[in-house]
Amino acid sequence: MLNIAFFSEAGSKRGYGHLIRSYTIFEKFNTQNSIFYLDSDINFDKKFNDLHYFKWKTLTLQKQYDIILIDSYEADLQIYTMLKQHSKVLICIDDFKRIDYPESIIVNFAPDANILFYPEKKLNYTYLLGLKYIPIRKNFLKLNVKKKKQIFIMLGGVDTANLSLAIIKHIQNIHIDKIVVHNDKKIAQELKKLTGIKVLYQPDDETLIQAMKESSFAITAASMSAYELAYLQIPSVVISVAKNQDSFTLLEHNITNFILHIDELNFLKKLAHQLEKKEFTITKAIDGFGAQRIYHKAMELL
Repeated sequence: MLNIAFFSEAGSKRGYGHLIRSYTIFEKFNTQNSIFYLDSDINFDKKFNDLHYFKWKTLTLQKQYDIILIDSYEADLQIYTMLKQHSKVLICIDDFKRIDYPESIIVNFAPDANILFYPEKKLNYTYLLGLKYIPIRKNFLKLNVKKKKQIFIMLGGVDTANLSLAIIKHIQNIHIDKIVVHNDKKIAQELKKLTGIKVLYQPDDETLIQAMKESSFAITAASMSAYELAYLQIPSVVISVAKNQDSFTLLEHNITNFILHIDELNFLKKLAHQLEKKEFTITKAIDGFGAQRIYHKAMELL
């Protein structure tokens, strides 16, 4: 039996994206002796099994592992080096070549990662780059539902810019059902006061994914949900709230239909205009086997 460890992060200010994607890969290793460590100020035990909580600033390792996976915006190079020293195979989930990773499997899901971030490859590294390595949650692969004429709205696990309420109020006169996902109790209560709105407050995975799959259009953040919606072939508008989310490769590769930054002039008016468009083309390059490909490559190298 192999010893495998996963290290990731989530929370009230960090969102859930790293947890979702790394846990999806973790589930592919569940036949092995695997353990998942999470740095978070929120307890996720109701949604995820077997989480072990820790803090990056106090992390130490006392044992050796066959495989370690790390997915982080916050861990420094010293932590990556320590994890490498305690593993036979290190997997680093990367978004924008954040640091100079130690010798490892580097996974970057960006469609142009091979050109933008890793045009040059280092000796003894393994690069898993592009859309074919995006981990799609297993419930997306197995749940079958009928489409409805409805808009799905979810601005990440944490609506950091507090946009959901403003968006809903602006598009309220568009005569189509609207489903809003929100994890803040106070804002969810405000949303429930509006007519024609169904609010999902902290939904479980099955409820969330069913609502996504039933929808004919979506408004989402520049996060894992944008890729998941593309996998489902659902047209979307991506709302960008941070500079590192201004990746227009999402648009160039037909992952989303439109990208709006919250600082744009007439932001809400432009958003409403996009909802009136009818014809869209979504990429079919995301096939749902990304986590499996990462698993097989790690086992092959081991």
